[in-house]
Amino acid sequence: MVLGAFAIIHSAGAMAVDGLYLSALDVKSAGMAGTSIAFPQDSGAAGTNPAGMALVGSRADFGVQLLEPLIDFQYGDPSNKLHSGKVYPVPEGGINWQLSPRVTLGVSLFGAGVGTSYGRPALPIPGAGVAQSSLQTAIAAPTITYRLDEHNIIGASLALAYQRFSAEGAIVPTGSGDLQPVPSHGIASAFGYGARFGYLWQPTRVFTFGASYATRIRMGRLSGYDNDLLAAAGGRIDVGEQYGVGIAYKIVPAVVLAADWMHFEVSNTVLGSAQGFGWQNQDVFRIGAAWDVSSRWTLRTGFSRGNHAFGPSVVAQNLLSALPNSTSISVGTTYRIGRDNEVSGVFEYGFPVTVNGTGASAGFSSYSKTEVFGLSFGHNF
Repeated sequence: MVLGAFAIIHSAGAMAVDGLYLSALDVKSAGMAGTSIAFPQDSGAAGTNPAGMALVGSRADFGVQLLEPLIDFQYGDPSNKLHSGKVYPVPEGGINWQLSPRVTLGVSLFGAGVGTSYGRPALPIPGAGVAQSSLQTAIAAPTITYRLDEHNIIGASLALAYQRFSAEGAIVPTGSGDLQPVPSHGIASAFGYGARFGYLWQPTRVFTFGASYATRIRMGRLSGYDNDLLAAAGGRIDVGEQYGVGIAYKIVPAVVLAADWMHFEVSNTVLGSAQGFGWQNQDVFRIGAAWDVSSRWTLRTGFSRGNHAFGPSVVAQNLLSALPNSTSISVGTTYRIGRDNEVSGVFEYGFPVTVNGTGASAGFSSYSKTEVFGLSFGHNF
């Protein structure tokens, strides 16, 4: 699991679809556009609802989602257009043990982040570097669940985070109105911590209600950037709190419908700061379906809709964080190999979003869309 955490850090360059997160933290729920609060499917469940680990049994999972973002950014003038397009692998995984009928113990591994790579300076200013950034946060969530009775389950996780950040090519105005480049400080790293809590209620065999809450993950200072680019937050890029509720209903034995509402808080972090990136809090609604076609095959589909992370007035300051999309659809499948092994896949499409700048961002615009391909392997033991 430690090696898995380092794999996430060294592979994940940009992974935002819903704020800092992919719409789903595991391939199976990605097939349902992230719908998972009341419908856990593998040992990555603690990333969304720690209580969900109580329903997946003893198993191990490992997968990767390949995020392909396309970003076109008009920077100050219609003739000055920058393009960012690159494939980013985002590893994921987990392991879970059913210690007794009431207790499980496990750990989920997942990531959060955002990034861009335009390949050239945003403006031909002396000293300006290539416009690019990378924020990578790997999170390990050791989790315990307890079944209170036949109908109620609670779960709790630690959120142990390791973060790496780099930025180059940022340009800011001086007091005299001139523009000057902000120096890059290379790759800076920090550790952080938080907690996650979850609840599941199953009043009948066909209906489940879930609720989850994740505290703010408080990160350490990113050396060097605390003096300029991240000075407004003391050099810290915290991961904001999040919470949500979900339901799942088995309409027939082979078909489950599920829906989630998730809230992502960024207002008290540098991402939401007016002196930082000016992001808005996000509310995301998801709906998904899973159909067990046979004993070997499961098919999934889903739709996710949320507000965009930043608005027209702050387009200019989001050159290096222009990725997040707000609406996506997905399809996925699982094929079971014998009794204990399975392979799952997903394709997700994030619809194009264009934000045209206003006010201080007049003349700036951001266009982005995403595609995600994912593959995972699961083993029951």
